[in-house]
Amino acid sequence: MALTSSLAEDATSQGVGARYTPNHEYSLGNRRQKTDQPMVSYEEFDVQARQHVNAENHAFQQGEFVPDGFFNRVGPLCFTIPPPMFQWTYEMRRRAQSLLPCLYLGPWSCLADRGRLVQEGITLLLAVRDKRLAMASLISGRRAAEALQIEEGTVDFADNQDLIAMLPQLINHINAHVASFPATEPSGHARKKVLLFCETGNGPSAVVAIAYLMVMLNISLPQALQYVSSRRFCIDIDESASQLLLSFESILDAKRVVEQARRASETKNTTLKGASSRKRDAAEFDMVEEDGYAMGLEAGEAAADENRRPLAPFEDRSG
Repeated sequence: MALTSSLAEDATSQGVGARYTPNHEYSLGNRRQKTDQPMVSYEEFDVQARQHVNAENHAFQQGEFVPDGFFNRVGPLCFTIPPPMFQWTYEMRRRAQSLLPCLYLGPWSCLADRGRLVQEGITLLLAVRDKRLAMASLISGRRAAEALQIEEGTVDFADNQDLIAMLPQLINHINAHVASFPATEPSGHARKKVLLFCETGNGPSAVVAIAYLMVMLNISLPQALQYVSSRRFCIDIDESASQLLLSFESILDAKRVVEQARRASETKNTTLKGASSRKRDAAEFDMVEEDGYAMGLEAGEAAADENRRPLAPFEDRSG
């Protein structure tokens, strides 16, 4: 039977009553704690995610995660939360699920159902795969894209560090496709839709989907993780992927602080320019008033001089 941590420490402690005496000083060191993300209910997330996605609420500088002018072409209806799924069956893992009106997540095998891809209106098949699979020409949406005459792409990464470095560019690429045409019909339905997929739809593609939601909905990692789990119950985010997403969340937090400071500086400069302009106008007005007053004084003095002149005894009639 394995010893618990407390019993093991008592047995090897350096106290007087210890069972064993160490020959050298030692410490137990810092034990690595497993990532423990607090869970958020679907209802709680649904309430917190009601904020409209637009240029004003987007927490990052345009051009970083979204192309310039993105919010002029894409309305907030593309980022509305679909109704909750109250039932999950084992067979559903083979199909793609809608995370947002413009974003789907599923396995490579779901590309075989071409009819459903057409029905859902998918316009970009985006594979997220290990470079070793790319070398073997596996996990690709090329054939399905050619058959349906839609776009396809691949994201090939060597390891988690490689993937985290690609996330900003990848999210920008997804948004560039969504904004490549006016993204909403008059009824509000997205016209450009991206399907993220990997071999199972539960690993790297799910990581990218979670990162995308963290950026575009401006939500935390626990919220994004719980939401994607509520839409695709079978996702498998292991410890390595969790650490990757935690690192990405730290990067996002830093970027938010920088962007807030930039916007505050712009607002301050605009306010100072307005105040300076008002002061300049007031100063010019005062100068005009002073000049007018001086001119009035001069005219008054001239009139007074005329009045003070003695009356001539005779007036020239010929003049």
